[in-house]
Amino acid sequence: MRKLVWICCFVIIFTSPVRSQDSDKALSLFEDAIEAMGGEAFLNVRDMVSEGNYFIFNRYGDSSPLIKFKDYTKLPDKSRHELGNKKKELEITVFNLEKNEGWILEGQKETRDATPEEMREFHNIAKHSLDLLFRTRYKDPANRLFYFGPGEGRDFTLERVKLIDPENDEVTVYFDRMSKLPAKIEYSEVNQGGVRVRITQEFSQWHWIQDVRTSLRTDAYINGRQASQNFILAIEYNTDLPDSFFSKPVPPK
Repeated sequence: MRKLVWICCFVIIFTSPVRSQDSDKALSLFEDAIEAMGGEAFLNVRDMVSEGNYFIFNRYGDSSPLIKFKDYTKLPDKSRHELGNKKKELEITVFNLEKNEGWILEGQKETRDATPEEMREFHNIAKHSLDLLFRTRYKDPANRLFYFGPGEGRDFTLERVKLIDPENDEVTVYFDRMSKLPAKIEYSEVNQGGVRVRITQEFSQWHWIQDVRTSLRTDAYINGRQASQNFILAIEYNTDLPDSFFSKPVPPK
């Protein structure tokens, strides 16, 4: 369950379909999307607190019952996620990448340290999140941007940009041609079984909240199969969350 909640690299050789003006086009798509999401208001977000409903899908496409969540994020590297419908049965995950710390609390069990694999998974998810992609990663001179034009099939109305970092990790961002908003992102990762899988997240139901245009629905897919669905019912920005909130969680009494 945690894995899907946090969502939930190849070395690429390009033969030169991409020209320098395409890099400029890719950069302008990011900048237009930032303006569409609120410009300075979006860039000035320091933290966010959200709550809503979460669903998991099995391999047959069947949905789990509704699961409530509450999420606390302090940019760029701190997260506390509470999942569950009863206070004493909450699954709480806390990550502080600034200190390379993480903990998992599952209901009445003792809090345990996150494993190196869980730390790696969360770091990978944070790295490919809209928050970091549109606030820091797209303008990092160490990363390369490539404009790939319209998508295919149902993605024809979307424009694609691929970002590749020095470690050859890549993420493709799809931009809606009309609204300028990011419609979805795709990236690959190696799962715990050592198999490379494709992760896709689609964003919809955009609303203005505190001058920030916010996606209230996220659909996540693994290799094209729907894995989870996330609906934000309430969200607040810049609540001044203290760093102490991202310390080791204590089992409920």
